[in-house]
Amino acid sequence: MKTNKPKALYVHVPFCDVICAYCDFTRVVTHPKLIEDYLYALAQEVKLYPDIDFETIYLGGGTPSALNSDQLTTLFEILKDYSHQVKEYTMEVNPESLSIEKAELMVKYGVNRVSFGVQSFNQDELVFMHRAHTIDMIRNGIKILRDAGINNISIDLIYALPNQTLDKWEYNLNQALTLNIDHISLYALTIEENAEFGRLKIKPIESELEEQMYFTAIEFLKKHGFNRYEISNFTQSKPSMHNLHYWNYDDYIGLGPGAVSLYQHKRIENTKNLLYYSQFKFHGNIIDLSIEDEMFEFVMMGLRVRNGLSINRFKERFNQDIETIFESAITKGIYHKWLIIEDGYLKCTEDGYGLLHEILVEFMN
Repeated sequence: MKTNKPKALYVHVPFCDVICAYCDFTRVVTHPKLIEDYLYALAQEVKLYPDIDFETIYLGGGTPSALNSDQLTTLFEILKDYSHQVKEYTMEVNPESLSIEKAELMVKYGVNRVSFGVQSFNQDELVFMHRAHTIDMIRNGIKILRDAGINNISIDLIYALPNQTLDKWEYNLNQALTLNIDHISLYALTIEENAEFGRLKIKPIESELEEQMYFTAIEFLKKHGFNRYEISNFTQSKPSMHNLHYWNYDDYIGLGPGAVSLYQHKRIENTKNLLYYSQFKFHGNIIDLSIEDEMFEFVMMGLRVRNGLSINRFKERFNQDIETIFESAITKGIYHKWLIIEDGYLKCTEDGYGLLHEILVEFMN
């Protein structure tokens, strides 16, 4: 089985000014001492992975933009040696914590793409989710980024909120177009047990309405020139290179508390405990992946993408034919018109895309 060099670097910055009610990621409220300890530990963890030329870097969280300018400078300096060959350098930014100074700092250190945490254009929905920004902050933030020279901007939108109607969702989609951005990610609200919504036992909306919102968005965005290149991601011309590394099942490195790496046939899960992380106890679980694990995950990730997965890449990586290993699942999928093989790629049909979970069960079996 072929071993690949990691192509993507993810850095988890676990700090937020305000904790969103739906969030179950590894995060804490910003505190100067905690941030100082985190940055010092990150500088040590970086030393575990020297001399790697990454193609993409992604700073996620948490909220990386919640760091002040001095803290951001330290973060960028820690990662500077990784950034020389990078083609795409993404940072997650929230409207309320962006400033002209931070945007200029991002550009100085090579950030050329921003994932902007919009979530909604309805102020009542933002308040319900405990988001700290206003609609004006969204529009002002986009201007700040563009004035600094960052034009590759993606926004996140959340749908299927309690009491959200189809009309309200369509309003959000229409408002998104007014920003003239190229990339939109859509996420259905998930009630996580350990998030505030979970503790409050907030009830999700009816699944039929959630599905209607999703397909309404697909048709709306298609009409306005957005290509759905992955289940939740739409672009006019610039798919996320970093996320494509995940979906292509390339090896990647994750740094920071709660981050995950896929490296040398292992899944390395960092501790989620910030105190342990700050004491250089970086790794929580290290899981050896069998060839069966990796072959299934290759399929699972690849079928999420509209273009599907490369049959030749599967052969190169595992030295086995995908049509032999998964003969039953592929034959059944093609028979039911859920799957097709086209130009050397195995991919979902339009009908199959909506049944991806059921299709993957067939591959798992």
